[in-house]
Amino acid sequence: MKAKLITLLAMMTLPAIADPVTNAPAPVPPAATNPPPVAVVTPVPATTNPAPQPAAITNSVPAPDPMVGKALMALGTTLQSAKHFRCQVMFRINSEMEGMKQEISASYTLAAEKPNRLSLRFLKGMTGNTVVCDGNKLITYAAMLNRYEEKEAPKSFEQFSQGLGPMSGNILFVDNLLRDDIYAAIMDGVIKAAYAGRTTLDGQECEHLKFEQDQFDWELWVTTGIKPVVIQVVYDMAKSFTAMGGEPVPARGMKMTVINRFSDWVVDGDMPAGTFEFKPPAGAHKAESLFAGDDEDAPEGPAPAAPAVNVKTNATL
Repeated sequence: MKAKLITLLAMMTLPAIADPVTNAPAPVPPAATNPPPVAVVTPVPATTNPAPQPAAITNSVPAPDPMVGKALMALGTTLQSAKHFRCQVMFRINSEMEGMKQEISASYTLAAEKPNRLSLRFLKGMTGNTVVCDGNKLITYAAMLNRYEEKEAPKSFEQFSQGLGPMSGNILFVDNLLRDDIYAAIMDGVIKAAYAGRTTLDGQECEHLKFEQDQFDWELWVTTGIKPVVIQVVYDMAKSFTAMGGEPVPARGMKMTVINRFSDWVVDGDMPAGTFEFKPPAGAHKAESLFAGDDEDAPEGPAPAAPAVNVKTNATL
């Protein structure tokens, strides 16, 4: 069972890339959104002069609390109308199982400029990857392997999250913030949404929102004011463990919380020079594919040491 926990933790690294052993696409954690249900339309008996009918009604999401809709629409307006934005992103997993507690964390910088320039740079912590797109080329760098691949850039942010794109399965919540319709992206798959009131987080007044989905529950904190932004997202993964089957989750004392913190937001402000440029680190190897069998082209000598992993463990076994 411990192996399953480790596997799930590994699945939550980003971005989704190929498995180094099978060369098959790596599994990703339960997606932040689920495919929307098919529209349900009530048939109307034919008449000689049929009355105009309203638009099709879908059963995708129950009408949320008006305050939830207001907060999400305001967030969408801020980022969808922005030409560019940047911030810091911190990612942390707190897990507990059978008396052992563990914390794993990582930090990134995020910058985005329409229509398709992106920089998501791994800074420190749990070994992660860097994704940089200058508008023409898309580069994904695997810090652990000190190698990178180069592909043609997607034409828009919407394409970054499609298929096996660099942001697919992204547990940092960043994929939602790059979509053409942020409100729809966040609400996709939600079966219940509730407004939890206003609170102060990191010295900023926030709207606190709560959501339920089939595979997990989560909470979102969005700042108030003229240009609302995301400050924190917290996922409770208990439902995912239950879906894995086997011994009941409570009996194992298994818990997992995924926390994303956003800070230092700059919306339509200055963008530092070189933000969307990638300079390979010393000794980095350019590969056709990050995990393809092209090691014969790699420089000789030992592989560089992987960045330190921020892991705090409190074992009470």
